[in-house]
Amino acid sequence: MAARGIMMAVAAISLLVNATVLYLLGKYRDREVQLRATWIFTRVDVIANVAVILSGLTILLTGFRFVDLIVGGAIGSHVVTEAWEILREAKVARSLAKTA
Repeated sequence: MAARGIMMAVAAISLLVNATVLYLLGKYRDREVQLRATWIFTRVDVIANVAVILSGLTILLTGFRFVDLIVGGAIGSHVVTEAWEILREAKVARSLAKTA
């Protein structure tokens, strides 16, 4: 149980840091592809931090340990989805740069 508390505490600290960075990157998210990618993956980190905290709380309250696997799978799936979005945007930006 102590490990779960440490995990949630670290996730909470990470959430504060990532949320701050996401806020700071917000004004750059519609610029170059690399800045958009940084904003997207920071947003994914914020979502993952919240999910880890909620997962830890759910396990503490219910004892159902498979929540970690479910949440981990959902986070992994979300990361892949966002990565595809970045690749699509990079492809569009590259084709626009070639025609310019």
